[in-house]
Amino acid sequence: MEDLLDVNKQNPKNSDAEKEEISMLIGSLLLGVVFNLLFYKQPLNPVGISYLIFIIAFYGVFLWNLRNKIVFKLSFGWFLSIPIIALSATYFIFSNHIFAVLNFLIIPILIIAQTTLITEKNNHKWYDEGFVKDILHGMFHRALGNTLKPFVVGLSTIPVGKGNEKHEVIQKVLLGLAISIPLLIIIISLLGSADQVFQHFIDKIASSFGSINISDFSFQGFIILFITVIVFSYTWSFSNSNDSIQTQMQPSLHHTNHRSWDPIISITILVVINCVYLVFTSIQFAYLFGSINHVLPQGYTYAEYARRGFFELLMVTLINFSLLLSSLKFTIKNTKVVTRSVQLLHSLLVLCTIVILTSAYSRMSLYETAYGYTYLRVLTHSFMILLGVLFMIAFYKIWNESMSLLKPYIVVSIVAYLIINFANIDVLITKNNIDRYLETGKLDTHYLRNLSYDTIPQLVNLLDDEKVSIDIKKYFVEQQKEIKELSKKQSWQSFNLSEYKAKQVLSQY
Repeated sequence: MEDLLDVNKQNPKNSDAEKEEISMLIGSLLLGVVFNLLFYKQPLNPVGISYLIFIIAFYGVFLWNLRNKIVFKLSFGWFLSIPIIALSATYFIFSNHIFAVLNFLIIPILIIAQTTLITEKNNHKWYDEGFVKDILHGMFHRALGNTLKPFVVGLSTIPVGKGNEKHEVIQKVLLGLAISIPLLIIIISLLGSADQVFQHFIDKIASSFGSINISDFSFQGFIILFITVIVFSYTWSFSNSNDSIQTQMQPSLHHTNHRSWDPIISITILVVINCVYLVFTSIQFAYLFGSINHVLPQGYTYAEYARRGFFELLMVTLINFSLLLSSLKFTIKNTKVVTRSVQLLHSLLVLCTIVILTSAYSRMSLYETAYGYTYLRVLTHSFMILLGVLFMIAFYKIWNESMSLLKPYIVVSIVAYLIINFANIDVLITKNNIDRYLETGKLDTHYLRNLSYDTIPQLVNLLDDEKVSIDIKKYFVEQQKEIKELSKKQSWQSFNLSEYKAKQVLSQY
């Protein structure tokens, strides 16, 4: 991130180039708004005339911004305008769902091919096999390779005094806030989906600004931002001779530490994210201590509240894990104040994430009690425990920077994988489901019958139960036949202890 700002200082552009980039950013932003108006909350089945309108709008923005670099001439690239416009019009003219799906995939490929050809940025002839590489380059590198550039361009419009440290700090803080926006939108959406009380709290804040649906507003903002960044990144890659912002940065990399996250930008992002988590963790403490009944939105019960949201919380935990590891690796700590601030913010992020992880774990436990134990649920539980251990190691790393994270992470991951292999999940699932059955009278015998031979010694306990004994006896008969058939075909090299134990148990019935 620091490199992006350094590029602007070391390679100042003339005013014309800056105006072109600002014009490109405005055009991309308008296209993001147009996309939101045309497609947000529209029916998924016929898209209709909106598709054609958006394609025309895209070409308007693209051709206007690159008007000085594109020359019209009779060529295959310009010929592709005919199939692109014609196929876009099919959404307006016809209602064939099969071709609607196919065209949805084909039209973007044709657009990438055409824009590459008319800007003469192709490395291969359009009829060569290598042209596929040009298309893939446009699809991934051009569209995704310059995603930070629009933020830098946006901040360049703010009048900043050259050489003024205060103004540079303000610029970096604003860049940190700009980078935080898409991350905040995703995190708040996930937290709101996971926790009705948090969503109720967010909705209350939104209601103070009028009839704004905060989750709806956030999602629309994310759509606009996403389209803006993608369109700008793609268009800018054609206007810039070096093809990407990373290429521009090469000369300065020899003088720049590879740990290239500016501390002010990192601190800004961590402060913003942690503020949201502090609100959420305060709600989770109320939930964990059972006092949340008094603040539940109308129509929700505590049981409903407690048994949902674990997958969303797990996703937030993974986002935090990625953010923490990236910040630990790349943030420059050039002063004691910065080092201590980053350490405290990292620690706060870990502590909040541990609370979120504990909440997710508790919710999963309640969900299993209500609906039974399965492979996915037990493995999710195990993965959450592993994440908790990895976060605690990361917490130690925060305050002992000389420590290498990779070594303990590799060892812990190997140990965890060994434990999950030898814990005999099938037996664990069967035991817990039988205990749940004795308490609730509910048991999915069909699921248990699809587990391994390890479960047979456990299922013996249900043979005398009138409610499920018929299913269990049928299952035992099937397994007896299966094992007998296998015994006839197998040699001593195929001996399996689990199968042998099951055979011994079944031979008694």
